[in-house]
Amino acid sequence: MSTRTTGIADKLIQRAVKERESRSSGRSRAIAVIVLLALFALGLVLAFAVYPGHPGDTSAPRCNGTTMSPGDICDEFVNGALTHSYSYQEMLHRQQAGHPGALVAGIIAMAIAVLLFAPSLRALDPAKPWGTARPGDCPRCRKPNLREKPMTHSETRGRVQSSWSGIVTLCTPGCEFATVRQR
Repeated sequence: MSTRTTGIADKLIQRAVKERESRSSGRSRAIAVIVLLALFALGLVLAFAVYPGHPGDTSAPRCNGTTMSPGDICDEFVNGALTHSYSYQEMLHRQQAGHPGALVAGIIAMAIAVLLFAPSLRALDPAKPWGTARPGDCPRCRKPNLREKPMTHSETRGRVQSSWSGIVTLCTPGCEFATVRQR
């Protein structure tokens, strides 16, 4: 085996060990919970702060920089052509109106956060072991503690991205046996 291949195998093993440690410490679960809570909070802000607009704003609307009075008409022009005329009441309504896109985005963000919460807690349970059990005993400690999982490693140099994949087999953290084989 060349040193380049050995270096890639080491990187795959390091990635697997780091993933196993992150999972068993509960760090990956905590990060998932924080991200989902942040997504839910963003949804709340969009739905309840951005969407309503300014419903309590009863100040007179402005048209082309001047304050309107009841009975005034606001003409909007684009490239010198009249595009629309708004009454005082229509301008007041536009001033108080919200952004319906913000409501939709907020509801979608909250729904995604709620729907992903329970599955992510189950998938990232620290009690759940990393990888799948591999039959046979560890060649180093002679105990049936081997677990394996497909892993990938990518490197980008300039415009070229190289990816390597393999099945990493690990024993317990105390044994530290690790190997990589091709898929």
